[in-house]
Amino acid sequence: MITVKVNQKEHLISEDLTVQKFVEALKIQPNGIAIAINYNVVKKTDWDTKCVINNDDILIIKSTQGG
Repeated sequence: MITVKVNQKEHLISEDLTVQKFVEALKIQPNGIAIAINYNVVKKTDWDTKCVINNDDILIIKSTQGG
């Protein structure tokens, strides 16, 4: 198990998770979100190859509609 911070809250997760698997584990809908790891945006096309590692600081931003 590794520790990561997601939107300022610590989480224990399995090792060797890609960003895609991490999003699935959190049960977050992938449409309309952006993810940054350690202040670097991860392109959605890279989610299958980018791994989450110990002590990563992850920011998940959800888009909203409004006017």
